[in-house]
Amino acid sequence: MSSVTSRLLLLCGPLLLLVTALLPPPSAQMTQAAWMVTGLMAWMVLWWISEVVPIPVTSLLPMIFIPLLGIDKLDAATSPYAHPLIFLFFGGFFLSIAMEKTNLHQRIALKALSLVGTAPGLQIAALMGVTAFLSMWMSNTATAVMMLPIGLSIIAMANASTQDQFGKAVLLGIAYSASIGGIATLIGTPPNALLAAYLSKSYGIQISFADWMVLGVPLALTMLIICWLWLTKIHFRMPKTEASLNDTPAQLKALGLMSRSQKLVLLVFALAAFSWISQQWLVKWTGLPISDTVIALCAAALLFLLPGEKGSDTALLEWKDSQNLPWGVLLLFGGGLTMADQIQKTGVSELLAQQLQLLQGVPAILLLLAVTSLIIFLTEVTSNTATAAAFLPLLGPVAVSMELSPLYLVVPAALAASFAFMLPVATPPNAIVFASGKLQIKDMVRAGLVLNLLGIAAISLFSLWLGPQLAG
Repeated sequence: MSSVTSRLLLLCGPLLLLVTALLPPPSAQMTQAAWMVTGLMAWMVLWWISEVVPIPVTSLLPMIFIPLLGIDKLDAATSPYAHPLIFLFFGGFFLSIAMEKTNLHQRIALKALSLVGTAPGLQIAALMGVTAFLSMWMSNTATAVMMLPIGLSIIAMANASTQDQFGKAVLLGIAYSASIGGIATLIGTPPNALLAAYLSKSYGIQISFADWMVLGVPLALTMLIICWLWLTKIHFRMPKTEASLNDTPAQLKALGLMSRSQKLVLLVFALAAFSWISQQWLVKWTGLPISDTVIALCAAALLFLLPGEKGSDTALLEWKDSQNLPWGVLLLFGGGLTMADQIQKTGVSELLAQQLQLLQGVPAILLLLAVTSLIIFLTEVTSNTATAAAFLPLLGPVAVSMELSPLYLVVPAALAASFAFMLPVATPPNAIVFASGKLQIKDMVRAGLVLNLLGIAAISLFSLWLGPQLAG
């Protein structure tokens, strides 16, 4: 982006709010507060999509202008930044940090790879499976960063005749499975938690960790299998001969025995995962209001309390480790939820629904496909979390105006935000594997376009089949 364009976008954002603050609303049905909320939302969407300033900085605008312009009180503007689901992500991030700090994630990956032998298809399947599993609990970016050197080491040992095609399949498999795995759990990728928080705050629809997995895990598993088949059986056609010497058993042996720290982190992780999956049963058994957020925070607290190595006074995590926490994502959550709240409070959502009455003649399935397609291809060039934050508050009212559940459009939109496979700039995992220098943009576009189209079909089918169950 040129400096002139950046300056214009910087200027246009505040101007959008200034116009709505100085001029009367375009309709007698719209209040001045609703008009200004519209201007503020337009400003934030413009800056979120263009990223002329850091996304977290844009996310702070509601805290400044909502009270400043008299739209609402300061506590109303700031309370969504402490929504319980933000703290669910907060606790989940600490689990991810602990896995990285103790190198537990690498041990899991190498152990899986050491079991599959040297068949290229199986090696790629193992890489993708481990990447997707780790991405369910860690950030997609951290997972891709960790898996890339493992993938490169396998590529380096590949037979010369198959190295190029095998290498491309390995790298794309890592990138794509990092994105796919993230949709399986509420903490796997920010749009999932953002959706749950939006539905809770705007419609009173509570989605638990286990509820989400009923939809997320089958969809992720289906897309993972489709992706593996596409990369290894159709697009690159992996040979059945041995692909490499597979030195992963030696690499695993070099790590030595599991350390006390790794065992403790694995234990905390297993307890947290079990508790999330059985949360409703735990509530009935104990009679305590145990929520997914409480489970995440308890797990995080344990990591700061349990001593690391034997005889050491240092805990598994220290507060300095929190510097690795993606605070910007949490701020983005807060900004998106605040604007969703104000869109609801000021009546913007009702006005939007009224303006969209013309869509009532459009078959609902076509609208679902259109929304899914729009989000998938839009996130090829924009942040997936920012896109979800911008569109969820708009799509909920659209669904309601058509006498549908808000789940009908917001669930596929949130899922689609994680399905960008075509461009290096689309997601950090794509950029990370592209930076290896072993891929060209055309490689990613050719492989990713088909997956984008298959993703549209898969998201639409699973949203229609399992989406309604999210509301209980």
